[in-house]
Amino acid sequence: MNRVEQIARQCLEYMLAEGATDGACNASSGAKTEFYYESGELGLLRTVNNVSVSLKALVGTKKGTESLNSFSPEDLKRAAKEAVEAAKISKEDPAEGLPEEISVKRFEFGSLVPDRETMLLRLREFFDQLKAEYPSISVDTASIDHSASESVYCTTNGICLSVSKGLYSFSPMFMAREGEKTSSFNYYGAVFVAPDMPMLDLADGRRALEDSVRQVDPVPMEGKFTGEVIFTPGCFGSLLGSVEGNFLSDGVLIDGTSIWKDKLNAPVAAPCLRWSSRPRSEEIPGGYFMAGGYEAQNMELITDGVLKNFVLSRYGAKKTGRERSASAGGCYFVDGGDRSLQEMISTVKHGLLVARFSGGEPSGDGTMSGVAKNSFEIRDGKIVHAVSEAMISGNLAEMLKDITEISSERVNDGTSVLPWVKIKNIVISGQ
Repeated sequence: MNRVEQIARQCLEYMLAEGATDGACNASSGAKTEFYYESGELGLLRTVNNVSVSLKALVGTKKGTESLNSFSPEDLKRAAKEAVEAAKISKEDPAEGLPEEISVKRFEFGSLVPDRETMLLRLREFFDQLKAEYPSISVDTASIDHSASESVYCTTNGICLSVSKGLYSFSPMFMAREGEKTSSFNYYGAVFVAPDMPMLDLADGRRALEDSVRQVDPVPMEGKFTGEVIFTPGCFGSLLGSVEGNFLSDGVLIDGTSIWKDKLNAPVAAPCLRWSSRPRSEEIPGGYFMAGGYEAQNMELITDGVLKNFVLSRYGAKKTGRERSASAGGCYFVDGGDRSLQEMISTVKHGLLVARFSGGEPSGDGTMSGVAKNSFEIRDGKIVHAVSEAMISGNLAEMLKDITEISSERVNDGTSVLPWVKIKNIVISGQ
């Protein structure tokens, strides 16, 4: 039994001693090792250690919680006492409880020891390649880091799931400069198991850099029209995150505001869309092993346009009378189509290629509006120029139905595998 598991089990004992009838504890210990570049200088290596503990105390069906960032026995005892006291004064909730599947498992992934020498080599290599291949690119910040963690979830009814995981990540923020002209900021990022390839070749790094070079001299969008928009993988992933939050998650299903609450096994999107959550996929190293006290599994969300699953925790399932989901969402995987990105562009009469969307969260019915950033105007099947800024608006639910094409190319950034997606009937407004 390692120290983190000892902490978790000790917290359970503290809660029971304070009068809890049941309890759960999630404890973790981690270390982040990072090389950082900022404002023209490569920062020194730094390592940050962290610990966290989350407690859930049950007194019958009354719940109390407490979180802290300490493994001190005094702090743990105090937190356990406060969690139990909070439970005693809370309201009865029959949906509360512990996971029913009793499982004792350990998961291991990646290395807990960072390869500092290779990390530094890859960061220097990145800047050498930029200088040679993209001389107009100016980097604001860039970091390569390694995160190692030991986490344990234990309950008073015998569950003990532990995860030992080590992963690397890389993320630069940059712009292009030509004389006095500059592009807007752009970025890309990736999560990976080992630093065994150039950072420039991760995810869609080269495309993001090339786009920035072409965005130094953008042209204002004019007029207002209804056209087609091709969303990049990263931008489409953000839209899917809004779909999950607004239509599929605990909160909107418990309060009944999800417009998809009665759409299970019914069409909600174009037949070409196949979307799943794959936290256990070998293609997504940034996934997870545990979901709400259960072992996580891959799960279909939309298959051939038909809604197959919601994203419901145990609590959400009990409150709504539905099935608990196999995953906790995220880790998106969308099947590719049979047309290349270039073929998709060639069929657009007038529209945009959008890499970033800046706007508030969609309303409950999916209505959304915001600014298209890092974007290009498309006319008669060709990209004509970068766009300084344009507004796009539509309805998120209708947008999924209006998907007309999905690219055969996809981008894997270690947290998702996503294609370019073309959607019709989007309102585009210029200045």
